[in-house]
Amino acid sequence: MKVETYIVTWNREDTIHLTIKHYLELGSVIIYDNWSTDRTREIAESLGAEVRVFGKQGELDDQAYLDAKNHAWKGSKADWVIIVDDDEILYHPNLKDVLLTTTGTIFKTHGFNIHSDEMPVNSWLDIQTGEPNENYSKLCIFNPKQITDIRYNYGCHVARPMGNVIYSDTRLTLLHYRDVGGVERLIARHKQYKERLSEINKRYNLGHHYTENEQSKRQQWKEFTERCVTLSEAGLL
Repeated sequence: MKVETYIVTWNREDTIHLTIKHYLELGSVIIYDNWSTDRTREIAESLGAEVRVFGKQGELDDQAYLDAKNHAWKGSKADWVIIVDDDEILYHPNLKDVLLTTTGTIFKTHGFNIHSDEMPVNSWLDIQTGEPNENYSKLCIFNPKQITDIRYNYGCHVARPMGNVIYSDTRLTLLHYRDVGGVERLIARHKQYKERLSEINKRYNLGHHYTENEQSKRQQWKEFTERCVTLSEAGLL
Protein backbone atom coordinates (compact mmCIF):
# COMPACT_ATOMS: atom_id res chain seq x y z
CA MET A 1 0.00 0.00 0.00
CA LYS A 2 1.36 3.39 -1.01
CA VAL A 3 0.32 6.55 0.86
CA GLU A 4 1.34 10.11 -0.02
CA THR A 5 0.70 13.06 2.30
CA TYR A 6 0.63 16.60 0.96
CA ILE A 7 1.18 19.23 3.67
CA VAL A 8 0.68 22.96 3.09
CA THR A 9 2.81 25.10 5.36
CA TRP A 10 4.40 28.46 6.15
CA ASN A 11 6.93 29.27 8.91
CA ARG A 12 6.47 26.22 11.13
CA GLU A 13 10.03 25.50 12.18
CA ASP A 14 8.82 24.87 15.74
CA THR A 15 6.40 22.06 14.88
CA ILE A 16 6.82 20.91 11.27
CA HIS A 17 8.97 17.98 12.43
CA LEU A 18 6.07 16.62 14.48
CA THR A 19 3.70 16.75 11.51
CA ILE A 20 6.18 15.18 9.11
CA LYS A 21 7.12 12.38 11.51
CA HIS A 22 3.46 11.52 12.03
CA TYR A 23 2.78 11.12 8.31
CA LEU A 24 6.10 9.45 7.47
CA GLU A 25 4.80 6.46 9.44
CA LEU A 26 2.24 6.05 6.64
CA GLY A 27 4.38 6.77 3.61
CA SER A 28 6.00 9.63 1.72
CA VAL A 29 5.50 13.33 2.53
CA ILE A 30 5.40 16.24 0.08
CA ILE A 31 5.60 19.71 1.58
CA TYR A 32 3.99 22.66 -0.21
CA ASP A 33 5.75 25.64 1.34
CA ASN A 34 4.41 29.19 0.91
CA TRP A 35 7.87 30.80 0.92
CA SER A 36 8.75 30.29 4.58
CA THR A 37 11.32 32.71 5.95
CA ASP A 38 12.42 30.43 8.80
CA ARG A 39 13.95 26.91 8.76
CA THR A 40 10.76 25.06 7.76
CA ARG A 41 12.03 23.88 4.36
CA GLU A 42 15.45 22.95 5.72
CA ILE A 43 13.92 20.86 8.51
CA ALA A 44 11.48 19.18 6.13
CA GLU A 45 14.23 18.17 3.73
CA SER A 46 16.42 16.88 6.58
CA LEU A 47 13.59 14.54 7.59
CA GLY A 48 13.22 13.14 4.08
CA ALA A 49 10.21 15.11 2.85
CA GLU A 50 10.03 16.44 -0.69
CA VAL A 51 9.65 20.23 -0.68
CA ARG A 52 7.87 22.33 -3.31
CA VAL A 53 7.42 26.10 -3.09
CA PHE A 54 4.11 27.64 -4.15
CA GLY A 55 2.27 30.97 -4.21
CA LYS A 56 3.71 34.45 -4.05
CA GLN A 57 6.55 35.32 -1.71
CA GLY A 58 5.42 37.33 1.33
CA GLU A 59 1.71 36.87 0.62
CA LEU A 60 -1.06 34.74 2.11
CA ASP A 61 -3.39 34.11 -0.81
CA ASP A 62 -6.23 31.65 -0.17
CA GLN A 63 -6.59 31.08 -3.92
CA ALA A 64 -3.00 29.80 -4.10
CA TYR A 65 -3.63 27.52 -1.12
CA LEU A 66 -6.84 26.26 -2.72
CA ASP A 67 -5.14 25.55 -6.03
CA ALA A 68 -2.37 23.62 -4.29
CA LYS A 69 -4.79 21.38 -2.40
CA ASN A 70 -7.11 20.83 -5.35
CA HIS A 71 -4.36 19.90 -7.80
CA ALA A 72 -1.06 18.94 -6.11
CA TRP A 73 -2.00 15.27 -5.83
CA LYS A 74 -3.26 14.81 -9.39
CA GLY A 75 -1.31 12.19 -11.28
CA SER A 76 -0.34 10.42 -8.08
CA LYS A 77 0.13 6.65 -8.35
CA ALA A 78 -0.49 6.18 -4.63
CA ASP A 79 -3.33 4.12 -3.20
CA TRP A 80 -4.21 6.97 -0.84
CA VAL A 81 -3.43 10.67 -0.73
CA ILE A 82 -3.81 12.84 2.37
CA ILE A 83 -4.22 16.62 1.96
CA VAL A 84 -3.69 18.62 5.16
CA ASP A 85 -2.43 21.82 6.71
CA ASP A 86 0.71 21.70 8.83
CA ASP A 87 -1.30 21.60 12.07
CA GLU A 88 -3.75 18.86 11.06
CA ILE A 89 -3.25 15.26 12.17
CA LEU A 90 -5.30 12.43 10.70
CA TYR A 91 -5.81 9.77 13.36
CA HIS A 92 -7.22 6.30 13.91
CA PRO A 93 -5.77 3.74 16.36
CA ASN A 94 -5.52 1.21 13.49
CA LEU A 95 -5.18 3.55 10.53
CA LYS A 96 -3.01 1.32 8.32
CA ASP A 97 -5.33 -1.65 8.78
CA VAL A 98 -8.36 0.49 7.97
CA LEU A 99 -6.75 1.75 4.76
CA LEU A 100 -5.86 -1.78 3.72
CA THR A 101 -9.29 -3.27 4.31
CA THR A 102 -11.83 -0.58 3.43
CA THR A 103 -13.97 -0.95 0.33
CA GLY A 104 -14.41 2.83 0.16
CA THR A 105 -12.53 5.34 -1.97
CA ILE A 106 -12.78 8.31 0.40
CA PHE A 107 -13.14 8.81 4.16
CA LYS A 108 -15.27 11.18 6.19
CA THR A 109 -13.68 12.50 9.39
CA HIS A 110 -14.67 13.65 12.85
CA GLY A 111 -13.15 17.11 13.33
CA PHE A 112 -11.67 17.83 16.76
CA ASN A 113 -10.11 21.18 17.62
CA ILE A 114 -7.24 20.65 20.05
CA HIS A 115 -6.75 23.31 22.74
CA SER A 116 -3.97 23.68 25.30
CA ASP A 117 -1.65 26.19 26.91
CA GLU A 118 1.10 23.60 26.51
CA MET A 119 3.14 22.66 23.45
CA PRO A 120 3.74 19.04 22.40
CA VAL A 121 7.20 17.62 22.96
CA ASN A 122 7.56 14.26 21.21
CA SER A 123 4.31 14.00 19.27
CA TRP A 124 1.24 16.05 18.49
CA LEU A 125 -0.71 13.32 20.25
CA ASP A 126 0.94 14.35 23.53
CA ILE A 127 -1.98 16.82 23.72
CA GLN A 128 -5.50 15.42 23.54
CA THR A 129 -7.78 18.09 24.99
CA GLY A 130 -10.19 20.26 23.02
CA GLU A 131 -13.67 19.93 21.59
CA PRO A 132 -15.40 18.27 18.63
CA ASN A 133 -15.87 20.69 15.75
CA GLU A 134 -17.64 19.60 12.57
CA ASN A 135 -16.17 22.59 10.74
CA TYR A 136 -12.90 20.62 10.74
CA SER A 137 -14.46 17.36 9.56
CA LYS A 138 -12.67 17.66 6.25
CA LEU A 139 -12.52 15.17 3.38
CA CYS A 140 -8.75 14.95 3.48
CA ILE A 141 -7.98 11.37 2.47
CA PHE A 142 -9.02 9.57 -0.70
CA ASN A 143 -7.92 7.20 -3.44
CA PRO A 144 -6.48 9.31 -6.32
CA LYS A 145 -7.08 6.47 -8.77
CA GLN A 146 -10.81 6.64 -8.10
CA ILE A 147 -11.42 10.29 -7.14
CA THR A 148 -10.82 12.46 -10.20
CA ASP A 149 -11.46 15.83 -8.52
CA ILE A 150 -11.85 16.84 -4.87
CA ARG A 151 -13.13 20.40 -5.51
CA TYR A 152 -12.43 22.03 -2.16
CA ASN A 153 -13.83 25.45 -1.39
CA TYR A 154 -11.82 28.15 0.43
CA GLY A 155 -10.45 26.74 3.66
CA CYS A 156 -11.14 23.19 2.42
CA HIS A 157 -13.89 22.72 5.01
CA VAL A 158 -16.22 21.63 2.21
CA ALA A 159 -15.43 19.47 -0.81
CA ARG A 160 -17.44 18.11 -3.74
CA PRO A 161 -15.54 15.01 -4.85
CA MET A 162 -16.01 13.58 -8.33
CA GLY A 163 -15.28 10.15 -9.74
CA ASN A 164 -15.99 6.80 -8.11
CA VAL A 165 -17.06 8.29 -4.78
CA ILE A 166 -17.64 5.55 -2.19
CA TYR A 167 -17.49 6.65 1.44
CA SER A 168 -15.82 4.21 3.81
CA ASP A 169 -17.87 2.72 6.64
CA THR A 170 -15.11 3.81 9.02
CA ARG A 171 -14.88 7.46 10.01
CA LEU A 172 -11.42 8.78 10.90
CA THR A 173 -10.52 11.61 13.28
CA LEU A 174 -8.93 14.87 12.10
CA LEU A 175 -7.16 16.72 14.90
CA HIS A 176 -6.60 20.43 14.40
CA TYR A 177 -3.69 21.83 16.46
CA ARG A 178 -3.97 25.55 15.81
CA ASP A 179 -4.87 26.40 19.41
CA VAL A 180 -1.90 25.07 21.35
CA GLY A 181 0.92 26.86 23.15
CA GLY A 182 -1.22 29.55 24.78
CA VAL A 183 -3.22 32.51 23.60
CA GLU A 184 -0.20 34.77 23.13
CA ARG A 185 1.24 32.33 20.59
CA LEU A 186 -2.06 32.36 18.72
CA ILE A 187 -2.26 36.16 18.74
CA ALA A 188 1.31 36.48 17.44
CA ARG A 189 0.62 33.98 14.67
CA HIS A 190 -2.58 35.75 13.62
CA LYS A 191 -0.73 39.06 13.51
CA GLN A 192 1.74 37.55 11.06
CA TYR A 193 -1.08 36.21 8.89
CA LYS A 194 -2.90 39.54 8.97
CA GLU A 195 0.19 41.32 7.65
CA ARG A 196 0.45 38.82 4.76
CA LEU A 197 -3.18 38.84 3.57
CA SER A 198 -3.42 39.21 -0.20
CA GLU A 199 -5.69 41.65 -1.99
CA ILE A 200 -7.95 38.72 -2.93
CA ASN A 201 -8.25 37.77 0.73
CA LYS A 202 -9.10 41.33 1.72
CA ARG A 203 -11.57 41.77 -1.10
CA TYR A 204 -13.51 38.59 -0.28
CA ASN A 205 -12.99 38.71 3.50
CA LEU A 206 -10.98 35.49 3.50
CA GLY A 207 -9.02 34.94 6.70
CA HIS A 208 -11.12 37.54 8.50
CA HIS A 209 -10.53 35.80 11.85
CA TYR A 210 -6.90 36.92 11.66
CA THR A 211 -8.09 40.52 11.95
CA GLU A 212 -10.13 40.11 15.15
CA ASN A 213 -8.95 42.23 18.06
CA GLU A 214 -6.80 40.73 20.81
CA GLN A 215 -9.42 41.14 23.52
CA SER A 216 -11.85 39.04 21.52
CA LYS A 217 -9.24 36.34 20.98
CA ARG A 218 -8.41 36.18 24.69
CA GLN A 219 -12.10 35.88 25.57
CA GLN A 220 -12.58 33.12 22.99
CA TRP A 221 -9.53 31.32 24.38
CA LYS A 222 -10.96 31.49 27.92
CA GLU A 223 -14.33 30.13 26.76
CA PHE A 224 -12.65 27.38 24.77
CA THR A 225 -10.62 26.32 27.83
CA GLU A 226 -13.80 26.00 29.88
CA ARG A 227 -15.41 23.73 27.26
CA CYS A 228 -12.47 21.36 26.81
CA VAL A 229 -12.87 17.59 26.95
CA THR A 230 -10.42 14.83 26.15
CA LEU A 231 -10.42 12.75 22.98
CA SER A 232 -11.37 9.79 25.13
CA GLU A 233 -14.34 11.62 26.63
CA ALA A 234 -15.45 12.54 23.11
CA GLY A 235 -15.25 8.87 22.09
CA LEU A 236 -12.56 9.48 19.48
CA LEU A 237 -9.71 7.30 20.81
